[in-house]
Amino acid sequence: MALEVVGAAGRDSLRAVLAGAAVSPRGRPVRAVDTCAAHLAWLGAVRSPEPAVGCLIGGPDGADGEATAQAVTGLMAVHGRDRGVPRRLGLDAVSVATGVVAAQGVLAALIARSRGRDVRGVEVSALDAGLFLLNHHVTIATSGGDFPPHESGPAPGPPFATADGRWVEVEALSPEHWMAFWGRLGVVRKDIVGRAWLPYVLRYLAGRCALPAELHEATRRSTLAELRGAAESSGVALCPLRTETPVNGGPEAAPPWTISPHPEMPGAAPPAFSASRPVADDAPLSGLRVVEATSRMQGPLAGLLLRMLGAEVVKVEPPGGDFGRGSRPLAGTTGAAYLAYNRGKSVVEIDYKSPAGRAEIADLAATADVFLHNWRPGRAGKLGLDAGSLRRRNPRLVYAGASGWGGEPEPPSPIAGDYLVQAYAGCGERLNPPGEPPFPTRATIVDATGGLLACEGVLAGLYLRERTGRGSAVETSLLAGARALRAAAPENLLGWDVLDGPLETVDGHLVVDAPDPAARRRLQQACGLDAGATGAVAAERIADRLRELPAAVWEERLRDAGVPAARVCADPRELPDDPRVKGRLESVNGDCWAPGAPWRFTSNR
Repeated sequence: MALEVVGAAGRDSLRAVLAGAAVSPRGRPVRAVDTCAAHLAWLGAVRSPEPAVGCLIGGPDGADGEATAQAVTGLMAVHGRDRGVPRRLGLDAVSVATGVVAAQGVLAALIARSRGRDVRGVEVSALDAGLFLLNHHVTIATSGGDFPPHESGPAPGPPFATADGRWVEVEALSPEHWMAFWGRLGVVRKDIVGRAWLPYVLRYLAGRCALPAELHEATRRSTLAELRGAAESSGVALCPLRTETPVNGGPEAAPPWTISPHPEMPGAAPPAFSASRPVADDAPLSGLRVVEATSRMQGPLAGLLLRMLGAEVVKVEPPGGDFGRGSRPLAGTTGAAYLAYNRGKSVVEIDYKSPAGRAEIADLAATADVFLHNWRPGRAGKLGLDAGSLRRRNPRLVYAGASGWGGEPEPPSPIAGDYLVQAYAGCGERLNPPGEPPFPTRATIVDATGGLLACEGVLAGLYLRERTGRGSAVETSLLAGARALRAAAPENLLGWDVLDGPLETVDGHLVVDAPDPAARRRLQQACGLDAGATGAVAAERIADRLRELPAAVWEERLRDAGVPAARVCADPRELPDDPRVKGRLESVNGDCWAPGAPWRFTSNR
């Protein structure tokens, strides 16, 4: 991947970011390269054979492929937790993440160069990007102890089946709403419903969920319309699992962010900070300040990535702090999931429900380069902290909102959680092999992708500011992330066979990357099998042969034969000791491990 910047900004508010830039995509991994090139093209870059800023996308020892990266990072292990066996995701989630991380690196390099820094290029890998899809799973797994503490029943968790043959995803934000919903469906035993609450809430962190059978029996007695009525009357969000392709010309027919430059305001007050704030080190965003008012995963991940690029990040939390700070499991004295997304940030506690608190946040934004929030639509305006209000004091501010549904005309509910958005976007249809229900994955890939896109949008806004001197309003959403993933369904998995998923060996599972006939012939030969067999017969013979030796033996033998293969990480707690990810994790206060910065910037020195 290469990028060359020439010329001045254009008139279109989005394509103006990289107007006059040229991009030259080439090489493997194809999906990641194409994703990066597409995002840069949406920002105004055009194709050119001559590089100036280089972007190398790769991975060690053939681990840059989608299947092998899913295996090494532990994504397959988390995706398969409900069934107790690793499973492949049928969407190229790692490749999409890698492409977005690469685009982030290119934008950060351009920002650094515009600020007089010696940056020649950036390198990213599929393993680095893939680990960020598992951010909190890594910190939780390496914090010690077992999690979650218990399960509540033998039946699976959501989605739930309806009496008229549909599947629905349910999201409740309080135990009162949860109890009311099941009471309206005739589950009168409060002990059963109450016992299910904790495993239900923890499914985002645990990656698995088992609920009492009585809950599934209750939804099977009700039609979709009846379930919707119960949800609306109890304050619970409900969304049917969709399988159709989303509208507007395709799943990712539009850019995943909007970037609107602030209008010129004659006579506006100058920025309250110096444009030449001291630069402390060589990081691309060193000397820039981000004020972040976010919670959960999407917004905090964007803030974390900006911090990793060198920005000072000030996180606004309510009085008493974010509830995640003390939420179990703990890593030392702090919640492991909280550390996953908020390590390295400075924290201020402000009651933004009070006039004094809102004024304090506005004062912070007046001294910032970026203001980032993930409030529900309309909330910023009610607080007087919308883009129009804050830009009056700080015209150079990049104002970023990371929402759930974006500008969707008729979102299914005011609530937008990862699993609801997966259901609405139809992700489950391609996540699982044909013939299985279109269930979302418990790995929170939409939250993670939404956070990656929010960081990318902020970087685009910052680079536009370098070119025009004006700030902008940036909008991203979880739905945009889900549609980006939904679009990344590999054609070769339309007819899954046994070789497309993890394969059993003597001591674990192995993944092979053999998508075409030539690769499968090499695989057969490496397994010592007659190359005459084809199709399902050959696949079953290969699977049988792989059961005869340990996964590590096959991994080395197949790679020597030119067939990418990888042992499947059975649990993220194994990652710190796995040489395949050596140097890609960082210790957090000696209490747990977390993914390290996914970019490596190069210079001419």
